[in-house]
Amino acid sequence: MNLDQEKLPIIYDVMQKNNVDAWLITGRESIMKSEPILPVLGDMAFIIATTLIFTSDRKCLAIVSPLDVECFKLIEGVDEVYEYPTTMEETIFEVLSKLKPKNLALNFSSNDSSADGLTVGMYMKLKKVLDQLENPVEIVSAFPIISEVRGRKTSTQIEKIRHCAIKADEYLRRVPEICKEGTTSLDIFNFLHNVAYNEGYGMSWADSQCPGVSVDPNVPSGHMGIIETPIVKGYLINIDYGVSKDGYCSDLQRMYYVLKDDEDDAPEHVKQAFYLIRDAVNASKEFMKPGVTGFQVDQIARHMVVDEGYDSWNAALGHQVGHQTHDGGTILANRRPRYNRPELIDTPLQVGNVFTIEPSIEIAEGRIGLEEDVVITENGTEWLVEPQRELILIRI
Repeated sequence: MNLDQEKLPIIYDVMQKNNVDAWLITGRESIMKSEPILPVLGDMAFIIATTLIFTSDRKCLAIVSPLDVECFKLIEGVDEVYEYPTTMEETIFEVLSKLKPKNLALNFSSNDSSADGLTVGMYMKLKKVLDQLENPVEIVSAFPIISEVRGRKTSTQIEKIRHCAIKADEYLRRVPEICKEGTTSLDIFNFLHNVAYNEGYGMSWADSQCPGVSVDPNVPSGHMGIIETPIVKGYLINIDYGVSKDGYCSDLQRMYYVLKDDEDDAPEHVKQAFYLIRDAVNASKEFMKPGVTGFQVDQIARHMVVDEGYDSWNAALGHQVGHQTHDGGTILANRRPRYNRPELIDTPLQVGNVFTIEPSIEIAEGRIGLEEDVVITENGTEWLVEPQRELILIRI
């Protein structure tokens, strides 16, 4: 196991910024009940009940079972290893009694799943420990820490996400190769599975739902798995797809138009709707930079779409992506009830954040939804892969 050395300075800097004395991560067998932050910290797992404590004096303490002591002593970045002779809770009590933190960050959040890894059972154990401490400790959410530690991708991580985006785009642009009379959404689904699997890639989300392939506006779309439907001349095809490799993933959407027999191009109104979404993506990307908020970015694209007479889409403009497809932390969204949390949409974007940008509109020929992956840099924002600028035409 190892701790990602590029993440340690971020941890300690964010703790200092948020005036957190100690950040405690605890859990049992993580293969049974995943703690979302562990893979972000490096090649970390809890085989037996384990606790990590990061402190404001820039130290990492590990409280581990007798079977894990030697392993944790070898991990660079773990400064002190405590073996618990009886129960982990007794040793946590001893360590916290020595540290005397005024506040303690724990992994719970009502609004962000990536920061909600502490189980009820482990919290009940901790509560008994905390109630016995001589000095009272204020319990705070570790969301501000996790949001930055997870969201501020390192240069190494960005390149791994970029690689996944490039491969997904490559596979998506090959879809017209397989389209012929009688081709169905399931054929496209299977093709995108096979080309990825054959080169050692996985899907970015559940295999049964990735990719999402919409070929007929009369068939429901969304996160529902594939309904086998033939492609139709004169309709749009929307594919939502990403591939994963080495713990990182991408998330793209690409648009296609199936030409009628007497057409050499998509109808003008279809192209204009596509260009509006394309331009909304580009305008959002150009506006994004460190310091602006997700709400402000969302409004750029949403106003462009609504001002042209289309309905506002019923979703956020974008989310972070990288470790997972929906990677937690800040998002690009408007003030609908499910998004209207300051920590989600009013917190400034940061260098290293990787976002999707994915506005959409509905027209008679189908849903137009582009999705591009971008990374926030010191000077603005960069594409992770060349964006789609024209409809991909399919001739059956």
